[in-house]
Amino acid sequence: MAASELKITWEWELAPTVRAPEHQATWALVQIQAGTDYVTLVEDRESGSSRRSIYCPLYPLAEWVVYNWWFLQADARPSGFLSQERGQVNPASRRLPASVRERHSIRASGDGFAWPDLLIVPDGGGKTRLVWEPDRARISNWPIRFLTRGDMRIGSEIVQRELELLVSSVLTRLTEQGVTDTVLAKEWRAIQQTSPEESEYCLAAARLGLDPYCDSDDYEQEIIQASESLSSNLLTDFLNAVEPSRIKTALNWVLSAWRTVERATRTVQSLAPSADAIYDMRTAAANVGSLAHLPPWDVGYWQARSIRDQVIPDNKEPFPVERYVPKLARADADLSVQALGRGAAQRYPLVVIGRSRPATASRFTLSRALWHCIWDDSPTFMVTSAHTYPQRVERAFAAELLAPAEGIASLLESPPDVATQDELEQIAKHFGVGSLVIDHQVRNRLLAAP
Repeated sequence: MAASELKITWEWELAPTVRAPEHQATWALVQIQAGTDYVTLVEDRESGSSRRSIYCPLYPLAEWVVYNWWFLQADARPSGFLSQERGQVNPASRRLPASVRERHSIRASGDGFAWPDLLIVPDGGGKTRLVWEPDRARISNWPIRFLTRGDMRIGSEIVQRELELLVSSVLTRLTEQGVTDTVLAKEWRAIQQTSPEESEYCLAAARLGLDPYCDSDDYEQEIIQASESLSSNLLTDFLNAVEPSRIKTALNWVLSAWRTVERATRTVQSLAPSADAIYDMRTAAANVGSLAHLPPWDVGYWQARSIRDQVIPDNKEPFPVERYVPKLARADADLSVQALGRGAAQRYPLVVIGRSRPATASRFTLSRALWHCIWDDSPTFMVTSAHTYPQRVERAFAAELLAPAEGIASLLESPPDVATQDELEQIAKHFGVGSLVIDHQVRNRLLAAP
């Protein structure tokens, strides 16, 4: 099996003592594999031995997949809860709100059966994130305990195809066993009959964290307006970040910011005296080797290193990001939408940000915008509060670009593990960043370094 695949396999089993017809018909020995890891590796309580499969009916899992179909394809909001420190595997996932866990963890398929705590979360860039953890202790009424943990990204099409195969196979098995007219069959039929326009609306609502069938009515017009006003990449980033109750306000700001960008076309060249330097950065970036195998914090780190080494090799020197990404300020809109920009593919980049943002926050936002100017060929981009993979890369890039870990280490008078807050704040002032950026770099680069 490839290292980037999800595979759900099963062997049908007889279960004459199981009462529910749907459960009896779909009883199976089930195995879930993510890459080379077995999500269903369990310890048997009675024998103390381990095995890679579990015994349970597949009907509850298929029904859960169908009920949460749109969330599993588009709802990236749980990424905010799953943001993790370097080298850790999601202790935060244990603190997920119940509503999020019900929509994204297959354990929520329940019906009293033991399922692994496997989270399926869209993660941007055509990828889906799979996160699973072991059971810390035995669950009293379960005969097994799940043993493995993992965190990986897999192509969303692969995940969708595997889930579709699961549902269709369960429906075929039910028909063969004479179990018809199930809720699963009705719900799946409704999804398959959804028109392309309805599908786009359902995906948009799910990105807002709304159930398209029962939660989104109050926001229908705002969702449609955003869909008609924004390009596909901007729409996705916008919906991943904004709160439903703030759609209209945030959208008005985005559209106003874009008009500002368009009006500034004739003067932007004078605002960006070093715009040609970004072209050189993009050329250098093209020579960076593939980083796809690395976690987002390392991707952003190495991308930032390539730019620092080219522009300012001295890691103790602040990075003059304002020189490369000129900004215009407008009234603040929504904390979820931090900036709108035109990329370097349009020759002269320009970013519009909120007027009242502190200088340190503006520099961090501009550094995330610079990432888009270098690595993103989209004509326009948005910097948001979302935590999907691209945004995690952006943040890591901005942190290392503005406050290099080696530079911090050189400036520290004390070892990183005993540095005082006053010392860290002085270094933050030196680099022109917030103290949280320095704290992040110390914890995730200096203290976590192998």
